[in-house]
Amino acid sequence: MSPITQIHLDRWAEVLVHHATHIQPGQVVRITAQPMAEPLLEAVYRKVLIAGGQAIVHCKPECLGPAFYELASDSQLDWVNPTSIHEIELVDATINLSACTDLRALDQVDPAKPQRAAKANLANREIFFQRAAAADDPALADKHRPLYWTTTLFPTKAYAEEAGMSLDDYCAFVVRACQLNQEDPVTFWENLDRWQGQLAERLMSGRELHFQTPLGTDLRVNVEGMRWLSSPGRKNFPDGEVYSGPNLEAENGGAHGVVVFDQRTILQGHAVSNAHIVMENGRATEVHADEGEDFLIAMLDQDEGARRVGEVAFGTNRAIDRPTGQILFDEKMGGSFHMAYGAGYPETGNTNKSALHWDLIARLGEGSEVTLDGRPFCVDGCFVDMPDEVKWLG
Repeated sequence: MSPITQIHLDRWAEVLVHHATHIQPGQVVRITAQPMAEPLLEAVYRKVLIAGGQAIVHCKPECLGPAFYELASDSQLDWVNPTSIHEIELVDATINLSACTDLRALDQVDPAKPQRAAKANLANREIFFQRAAAADDPALADKHRPLYWTTTLFPTKAYAEEAGMSLDDYCAFVVRACQLNQEDPVTFWENLDRWQGQLAERLMSGRELHFQTPLGTDLRVNVEGMRWLSSPGRKNFPDGEVYSGPNLEAENGGAHGVVVFDQRTILQGHAVSNAHIVMENGRATEVHADEGEDFLIAMLDQDEGARRVGEVAFGTNRAIDRPTGQILFDEKMGGSFHMAYGAGYPETGNTNKSALHWDLIARLGEGSEVTLDGRPFCVDGCFVDMPDEVKWLG
């Protein structure tokens, strides 16, 4: 029997449609999927119809990306599809189903081309961020209509190989990470939201986080006045994090010191591992990596905001106990933290603007400590003086 059953697919779709995006009758829902995600696409499509939503479906073959960057002229890279802007203004929710079959498809692409295309679509991205922020902060709803969105990852052989697992083992891992063996996963993720809400309240009571790890991280992040948010299976699924952003107006620019990201991450088909970054007055001034250093520097040099930090977050998902090479999972690992270079989330108070938003990840294992205003907050990857965490099924 397949590790992912119809029961799992129905529960998965239930979370995406009713917990993550709250689809109501008459709402317009954009569903974007890669072909290998068809089993989940059908389940989501059915749930949207049952909920009374109006579905717009985009199914995007992977071969189109490499073909575009191989053949596109400068004018084609700079072109902004007017229907995409209209669509992002029209839809009430967007559900993204990723299912890559070739994680190296863009390895040979000149990074300048995706950067150029991303810059051309910056206005589209800004509309998305502003509307998504209004969904989290009712005070922003007067200016922008709320947009609910979620992204999930359907297992493929390529993802499994990247994680060093068989496809069956990887499917089982995804089921655990999503907690699809819970009889009522929606209630589980709602309970996680309540627990993470308490964690966020504690973080909002302080002004400075000090990260220290045995690998050399010694970083101070000013979060005074910033809003911390719980991410419990809405924007990303699976999920499990609390996130905010540095205070860019702080005396130290929001982040100062040294940070070592020991987890391997992949962006646009390029891998970066063991990144070592020196932060001075909120900007990355020295950048080194054991793998992918040139690509990492190119990404951070693409625009003015890319060397600043838009997000800082803690992973809480204890069912994700190993790196897989996929940021969607790895940034949620229980006992980890991540920082995103580039665009911040306006709903947190961080207004950094960039075509980049790249999460780099570090484990908080034995010997690590994070303090909040000098008091222990997370020691050896475990939060201090907090109520018991939710029960993750293995």
